Amino acid sequence: MASKGNRSVRARRQEQQARRQRQRRLYFGVGMTGLVIIVALVLWVRQINAPQLEEVLLPASLEAPANAEGKAWGTEGAPVLVQVFSDFQCPFCKRSLDEGERPLMEAYADTGLVRLEFHHYAFIGAESVRAAEAAECANEQDMFWPYHDILFLNQRGENQGAFSDLALHNFAVALKMDVDAFDSCVDDNRYETIINGDKQLGEQFGVGSTPSLVINGRLYTGALPFSELQSIVQSELASNN
Repeated sequence: MASKGNRSVRARRQEQQARRQRQRRLYFGVGMTGLVIIVALVLWVRQINAPQLEEVLLPASLEAPANAEGKAWGTEGAPVLVQVFSDFQCPFCKRSLDEGERPLMEAYADTGLVRLEFHHYAFIGAESVRAAEAAECANEQDMFWPYHDILFLNQRGENQGAFSDLALHNFAVALKMDVDAFDSCVDDNRYETIINGDKQLGEQFGVGSTPSLVINGRLYTGALPFSELQSIVQSELASNN
């Protein structure tokens, strides 16, 4: 009787273990299905948030500034060097551009006194990195500044599809770029080293957020208006005399 009782206990234990294993497999299957659904929903939302070609906002000029070369704007060797560290998804970076950097360069770029260099500080998320890649690919076609402008103009929140691959492609189409070459460049991730290098350079200056400007080696944070930037530039010019 004891032997039969022991076998009965073992059988019940084995049945309980089998039931628990079936439950674990069921929970795992349900969890994986839910994860797949969530990922699919995220991709779908990003896709529908990508601006369609007819929705793309265009910059005032589809050409780079006359005195710009690559990611720099202004005369090489100018006594005042403004290094901008920016993230294309950052709304304050757009304000910094509109209210500070662009007016500054419109006032000084032709004078030979100020040179502005753009550096990526892509830290907000995956779309920041993809936008930076796309801007570098546009630079291959001498279109960095128009593409830079179109990215800032078409911000739609962070990592919500505004800078999905479809959106980045549509921006290139809107700017009448060589789209096949652009898409191939973006797909290759060929500028990852440069983008990471820009961020590391910023960190060496103490950059930890965007927008950040380094003017003749001095760090300034936040969206500075033109009046404040002009005051800094004039102070630097005076100190160089």
